[in-house]
Amino acid sequence: MTVTLLAMALCFVLAAAGGTGDRPPAQVAREVAAKALGIPEGQFQVKSVEPAEWPDSSLGCGSGNANYLPVVTRGHRVVLEANGKTHTVHVAGKYGVLCDRPRLGGRMARNFASARLVERARQDLAARLGVDPETVQTGWVRPTVWPDASLGCPKPDMVYAQVETPGYEIELEANGKTYRYHADQQRVVSCEE
Repeated sequence: MTVTLLAMALCFVLAAAGGTGDRPPAQVAREVAAKALGIPEGQFQVKSVEPAEWPDSSLGCGSGNANYLPVVTRGHRVVLEANGKTHTVHVAGKYGVLCDRPRLGGRMARNFASARLVERARQDLAARLGVDPETVQTGWVRPTVWPDASLGCPKPDMVYAQVETPGYEIELEANGKTYRYHADQQRVVSCEE
């Protein structure tokens, strides 16, 4: 209980930080990655810094045993490279989280069905890109209801059942780029053009 309360308090401070802080997001990301990975800060090259928004104070990299405040948290997704490997750090204000291990965001993503769908999306993206599935990171998972059976990704000349379809939006990251997948309870489809 004490650990959960401390995690919530830290996340509240993190969510309240919201602004950019005294240091640029890339610098915060380098510091976080250097500390977590034991690599000197100077060895990290910044590949990209993009504005991001997460549905709670976990910054899209929550652990399954902690509780997070359900507040929209704005920040930056920073992709770094060091020693031939890509690392993603989510930054809000002066706080950052290394998101190199596949993690699932949001309470809905903790259940078995969504975890299974995320893993299928990761495997599909890895196969499409010709990379090791371990290099595909989970950005976030968001429960949603699709307006029809196309899951928000209709293909030309196809007819879809016009029924509301519960499912998930899945964001994956690989090679410094973001990819979106849509899912229902059984299917996973890439929404890339």
